[in-house]
Amino acid sequence: MLKKLNDYEKELLETAARGVPLTAEELLSVRTHIGFFQHERLVHELVMILFALLTVGGILFLIVVPDVAVIVLDVLFFVLLVPYVRHYYGLENGVQRLYDVYERLERLK
Repeated sequence: MLKKLNDYEKELLETAARGVPLTAEELLSVRTHIGFFQHERLVHELVMILFALLTVGGILFLIVVPDVAVIVLDVLFFVLLVPYVRHYYGLENGVQRLYDVYERLERLK
């Protein structure tokens, strides 16, 4: 998804660099694409929050039930949480950059 987002941003930046204003339909299409990326970002945010809660819950459970199986479970949650944070970070920043590019395209009108 990050590749798609970056490719789309690059395409929009090239369009903005040409300085040719977009039609209302083309701007609507850009807003629609941004909406798709926002939805993807939201889904990943919810999954990331779930893994963060599971990680914290697992750590609290480890305090109550100190067992090797609980430690393994906590490590697995943490191993899944770190890539989700990284991926969400990329999505969030990418969508913010798309907002900026969209505003540049809107000002060309």
